[in-house]
Amino acid sequence: MTHKITLDSFPTEDAVNLYPCKGWPKAAIHHFDRKQAVAVLAALAVSRPLLVRGEPGCGKTQLARAVAQLFAMPLACLVVNERTEPEDLLWRYDALRKLSDANAGERCVKDESQYLSAGPLWWALNHTSAESRIGSRPCRPVTTDESGQKREFQNGVVLLIDEIDKADRSVPNSLLEPLGNLSFEVPYTGERVERPKGEPDPLIIITTNREQELPQAFVRRCLVLDLVLDDDNRDDFIDILSKRGQSLFQGRMPGDYGETTYEKVADLLYEKRMRAKHEGLSFIPGQAEYLDHLEALIGMKQTAPSLGLDEAMELLAALTFMKNGA
Repeated sequence: MTHKITLDSFPTEDAVNLYPCKGWPKAAIHHFDRKQAVAVLAALAVSRPLLVRGEPGCGKTQLARAVAQLFAMPLACLVVNERTEPEDLLWRYDALRKLSDANAGERCVKDESQYLSAGPLWWALNHTSAESRIGSRPCRPVTTDESGQKREFQNGVVLLIDEIDKADRSVPNSLLEPLGNLSFEVPYTGERVERPKGEPDPLIIITTNREQELPQAFVRRCLVLDLVLDDDNRDDFIDILSKRGQSLFQGRMPGDYGETTYEKVADLLYEKRMRAKHEGLSFIPGQAEYLDHLEALIGMKQTAPSLGLDEAMELLAALTFMKNGA
């Protein structure tokens, strides 16, 4: 690694502006806290995946994006869904193209390697080897953004496995060995993919919304960071959210609404959140809904200027905060 990551490297007092890049077309703001910084450093120290748990919109995915930008590390990503297979993290095999070539009478169809594309973990472990396996389904890591920053592989790679709880339980179980050993064998070619000697291990960040519980054997292989939107104290809750809203929407809030709008919306969210918890509802509004509410409020000022702030807030609350019903 060309630079050493330390606790003092993390700007825990200031927001980090995240620039648009491949896969993330919108700018964003990330707030590192000491807990996040320590979790990242610990994961790097023991070469274990960092499992980040929390409700939607709390910044789990954004943590990986922010670390990659802050330390100029390429960002490889696998977004998990119910159709994800274990090998999707390792490689992609284009069986349809092979079948098409076979039907067309292509002579070179026996060369299995031409149908291989390196997967995200392959790139994270050995980018030189991955370059020779671009194939027809490439998943190159993010190596630059709109700021012009160049991210070097010798800095190590951030590998994001996003929303692993959406996959079948067989997926995390099947990833125990490649993630634990940081190596795997490619069955089509017999080659072994592993980190070259002297190169840094990747930082593996895995996120879950806890829609289903992960296998205990998998959780034990990880360090675990819980990102919690603390609502024990109303004033602290409002202060945290309003600061995040101000940093993200800086300069966009209509003047006649005023800067206190951030606090008013956060206070309204707190009320709806506590009601949902008290009634045992399945949907609990959080930071994602707060930011959606602000975005809608700012946009509605242009399209429905006759609406007053209080009326607009209440009308939008039914759309953003009260998804279980009134």
